[in-house]
Amino acid sequence: MIQNAEYQDIIDKINRIRSYGLNKMITIPQIAILGDQSSGKSSVLEAITKLSFPRNIETCTRFATQVSLRQGEPPQMSASIDGESEFNDKYRARDIQDCNWDVYAVVTEANEILCANSEISEKVLEITISGPTLSPLTIIDLPGYINTTIDGQDKAIVQTIRAINTRYIQNSRTIILAVIPANVDLNNIYVLGEAERYDQKNERTIPIVTKPDTIEQDLLPSLIQTIVNKRKFMKLGYLVMRNSSYKDIDMPWDDARILEEEFFKSSPLWSQVPDANKGRVSVKTFLGELLYNHIKKELPFVKKDILNLIGKCDKEIADLGSPVLSMGMAKTRYISSILTLRTALIAHLAGDYSDDDINQYKSDFEKQSSVTTGNDNSLYVSNDDDDADDCDPLSLESEGDYRFIRSSLYRLYERYNVVMNKDKYMLSKDRIRDLVLRYKGNELPGFISFNTFTKIYMETLHRWRDITKAHVSNIHQFLHKAINRFITLSADPLIKDTLLFEFDKFYTSQITKIETEIGNIFKDERTPFTMNKYYYDNILKGRKASAEEHIQRLVNNIQMQLNPTGEQVKSTLRQHLHSFGNTAHISDVNYNEKLAIEDLQEQLKSYCKVARKRIVDVLLLQTIERHLIKNVHLCFDDMLITMDDNTISRLIESPAKQARRKELEDKVDVLRKSRQEL
Repeated sequence: MIQNAEYQDIIDKINRIRSYGLNKMITIPQIAILGDQSSGKSSVLEAITKLSFPRNIETCTRFATQVSLRQGEPPQMSASIDGESEFNDKYRARDIQDCNWDVYAVVTEANEILCANSEISEKVLEITISGPTLSPLTIIDLPGYINTTIDGQDKAIVQTIRAINTRYIQNSRTIILAVIPANVDLNNIYVLGEAERYDQKNERTIPIVTKPDTIEQDLLPSLIQTIVNKRKFMKLGYLVMRNSSYKDIDMPWDDARILEEEFFKSSPLWSQVPDANKGRVSVKTFLGELLYNHIKKELPFVKKDILNLIGKCDKEIADLGSPVLSMGMAKTRYISSILTLRTALIAHLAGDYSDDDINQYKSDFEKQSSVTTGNDNSLYVSNDDDDADDCDPLSLESEGDYRFIRSSLYRLYERYNVVMNKDKYMLSKDRIRDLVLRYKGNELPGFISFNTFTKIYMETLHRWRDITKAHVSNIHQFLHKAINRFITLSADPLIKDTLLFEFDKFYTSQITKIETEIGNIFKDERTPFTMNKYYYDNILKGRKASAEEHIQRLVNNIQMQLNPTGEQVKSTLRQHLHSFGNTAHISDVNYNEKLAIEDLQEQLKSYCKVARKRIVDVLLLQTIERHLIKNVHLCFDDMLITMDDNTISRLIESPAKQARRKELEDKVDVLRKSRQEL
């Protein structure tokens, strides 16, 4: 047996953290003694601890009993049961010589308390004894397995006992001391089967053979083969002990030890079993060293588990927020929540993201990405007109990264801009000719009136209006989803539903304003107007390109007839082109109806370039940017003005939440005390 201060200290630490209740939160290193009822468990416990336990059928183990032995002066004894204050006060630690109660009396009284209304209790009786000659050891005695009940017993007792024992043996930090009677074949030992279910490699199960004096002599060789680990291999080996029989209950411990030693000398076969594995003295030493080494190995992992659990509890406490216990505190919390949320949302809509914002949404976005394609292809807008035509402006599937609202919004803006600026939406010359004939008034051939120009332009304007409505609808629906998502993730859960409801009201009112704004913008656009030099430059460029194309055709015809002087003709015609560019007219070209239509097409192209740019910028600025970006703070301002007491009262912490907070705080206190101990 390791007899030193370090050994005692490490055992005491485990006992203290168990007394704090750490074992109810995480698993801790321990030895549990299990076996069938009447298998000799009690006598093993007595032999190891030198204590006397009840053995009759009425008072046999009906609950877990933890026995802790430690070195110390003066000799003391204590007993306690969680939640039984009267019992605990009676058996507080006191000097052994000053008290007149023993373990037998303590267990008997505990049995009367714990099993007054049921035959099995899930509570634990803890007994601690210290003395100058005691070897440190802690062992937990569990109820013995039974397979059936007698008349009058609750039939559920069989499963209740198994459930209690399973909680211990499935714990990977529990060493299972499995009591197996010598007169029962290994194949029929229930406790070994149960242990093997949770310790499949037999790495933490150590069988202890009892009642070796009850088997026939001719069966002894087979028993010895089992104990020396040759019939069923166990990594920790086997132990063996001669129990005190019922007739020897009152025999002094030393006398029982001598009787046991004489028994192991009675047959030369017992010499095959190492001395360290047989007899009560050796068994106690073996278990003490086993527990010590087991604790040393597991301590780093216990510390890690404690730190992890502290982290989880601290996070849950932080998630609960500051305690709100009155209406005044609730109003303060409400105002603070609204202002904080408003500031954060405005920052998000402006593209001002903090590291905390990014980390907060990272996990959620990764989940979203794993469900879709893992990229932003749905927002990609090609510069190729043919590809751009395939963009579905109404698609809301995976519209973008909801962490980065502003960048996703710009992509939607870009999509709208590209679609609006596609040349294929312009009218053909044939279509313009038909419209000129339809809307023609009193003007002379070759002239187009302002009203005719306007009516023809309206064909394109109507198309733009439909495109705009579709894209703006897509944009504000994206914003609705993005802001809803932001509120869901960021708002106080207790008022989240109210905030979402209020935002929906605000959103609906803003959409009405947006639709009105779109109508007004397109109403203004019905009358063509621009003072933009860009418009005139585009007309000149268009006319110049058209004239050059016409002249090139003439050059080609002349070259076919007068090839030697073709360059001279080309030079002359280029001079005419230069004059055309400077005077904005072609004096020597017949300005007929065909050229008038061509010129009208150029005017439409030039004006549409200007109008498109103006519509895209003005419309986005005066609808989405004004009503859903810049004015989003109005939603929160309204909530601050119209504070609802019913809503605010939800922030007052419920009794259940207060109880959970207290539970977590107590839990953290136990964890921190335990961590400090270790």
